[in-house]
Amino acid sequence: MLTDILLVFLAAAGLILVIWCLWGLLLLPVFGHNMTTLCFSRGDGDELEQRVRAFGWLRDGKYTGGQLVIVDCGLTGLGLERAQRLRDRHHWVAYCPGPALIDYIELIKDTI
Repeated sequence: MLTDILLVFLAAAGLILVIWCLWGLLLLPVFGHNMTTLCFSRGDGDELEQRVRAFGWLRDGKYTGGQLVIVDCGLTGLGLERAQRLRDRHHWVAYCPGPALIDYIELIKDTI
């Protein structure tokens, strides 16, 4: 009888803990809105669309904010075209050539 009461109490406490954690996750975003995420890409940029969609899903869910910067680490002509289309489609996507990354970071750092 005592073990049954103890098990019910522990199960109820566990359920309350899980609900409390989920509620906190829903109410508090994980990252701030001034965050800059770098997406390194090369070749034809086959993965760009998927990465931008995943970042957009996180943005829509308020799990992240800020902008996504596509860093060119050797994109081909097709890859550059894909990056440009994504940049035109989403206002929170930016493009940066690989060699200019340090200057871009300095520019972003000055605006924060």
